[in-house]
Amino acid sequence: MECLKRKYEWTVGIRFLHWITLVAIGVLTFTGFYIAEPFWFVHIPGTKEAYNTFSMAHVRLIHFIAAYVFIFAIILRLYYAFFSRHDADWKYFLFGWLDVRGWVATLRNYLAFKPYGVEGTKSDKYNPVQSLAYFGFIVFSILQIITGIILYTMGDNSIRGVSFIQKLLFPVVEAFGGYPNVRVAHHLVTWFFIIFVMAHVYMVIAHDIGEKNGSLSSMFTGYKCEENEK
Repeated sequence: MECLKRKYEWTVGIRFLHWITLVAIGVLTFTGFYIAEPFWFVHIPGTKEAYNTFSMAHVRLIHFIAAYVFIFAIILRLYYAFFSRHDADWKYFLFGWLDVRGWVATLRNYLAFKPYGVEGTKSDKYNPVQSLAYFGFIVFSILQIITGIILYTMGDNSIRGVSFIQKLLFPVVEAFGGYPNVRVAHHLVTWFFIIFVMAHVYMVIAHDIGEKNGSLSSMFTGYKCEENEK
């Protein structure tokens, strides 16, 4: 089916942040599970001793590098949301999901792979489900970054500035009831990202099938189809 009218939906910056965020989440999830419960390392034959090997150190390094990439992506995405001339969408993040009447139609259409908006409640940017999902993504991203920094700096005063960060974030540690609970929270939030990615992929495919607007390819090309050939 040929597209008669295309709309430039996603800038290069947004697409770049989208993909590096996805890669960072994938790397962080894999390495995070390994750090929590090592399931592979080189050891002395016939033993479980990790002698003369640095598997955990290497995995932690990769985890930290991916964390910096993730932090960079989230900060830049928030900048785009508030200050970009083309991608400023903070209103949709904060208020779009409050459209209660649009929830029923949106969920029904998603489940049936029908185009969202057939009942006249179509949003200019995000529907209520997308809005809440992306709002939750930002909130949980900030929570994951804070708990991650707490665990990263825990018990280490050898690096300049770390003690300041520890003092700054210690009220958060107290609010969670101690470092063990911070670690549990960090682990649980990881499952939010796993579920989010799976749901996000489903919603994109549902949009692509239902509306035939190129939602799936738009994150590569930047363009969505507004009008198809009949």
